[in-house]
Amino acid sequence: LTEADLETMREANRRFRAAIEQGDMEAALSADDDLHGVPVRVAANQALTAVLDQFTPVLRRAERLRFSTPDGWASVARHDELIRLCAEGDVAGAGALAFDTFHSLSTTEA
Repeated sequence: LTEADLETMREANRRFRAAIEQGDMEAALSADDDLHGVPVRVAANQALTAVLDQFTPVLRRAERLRFSTPDGWASVARHDELIRLCAEGDVAGAGALAFDTFHSLSTTEA
């Protein structure tokens, strides 16, 4: 990831935080997509893109539930940590955090 990529992620997280503050779930989802889209784009892994395209509609309900609760604020911190790990070049750490974040969506109560 370049410094421009990292700044794009930081800006997306700023928009995410503002959307959470305002209770704007559509803006939060858009900013979240923008943030996570950077490493996905940089990875240029078509299999990953295909899986995300397939499962994103399923994840939307869990994301809406999470982002509308106090745990939405925890997502801001998780994003900050993901950006920090990416900036340090910690591929394993960033991957583990992303995995844990997406896996935790399955435990979001409906």
